[in-house]
Amino acid sequence: MLVDTNIIIACLNAEPKAVYALSEWKQMGRALLISSLTIAETLAFPGLTEEDSAKAKAFLANFISIPFDDAIAEIAARLRRNYALAIPDAGIAATAMIRNVSLVTRDRQFQKIKEITIIEV
Repeated sequence: MLVDTNIIIACLNAEPKAVYALSEWKQMGRALLISSLTIAETLAFPGLTEEDSAKAKAFLANFISIPFDDAIAEIAARLRRNYALAIPDAGIAATAMIRNVSLVTRDRQFQKIKEITIIEV
């Protein structure tokens, strides 16, 4: 499953529901993926201190990062056109599509994308 940026931020903020879900999936041996776009979005979070950045990097290291490559970029462009998504969101959705995995998110705009399965946390 691909974990969206909003779930990563929720975990970094110690939100119990998000922390519990990811902990359970990890204990079950599920592969937890993130897009390289999620790394950029997380580390660009406004007000992030050096200490927060180091904490975020350490947490992100627990996930398998999928690079944003040309194949994902082409799908992201199509998703942006078809669903009026911002490029980062289109890229994350395209990553879920190309890897054929569900997207774990709190962002309801992803529900309109018929090509992916959403898991809400």
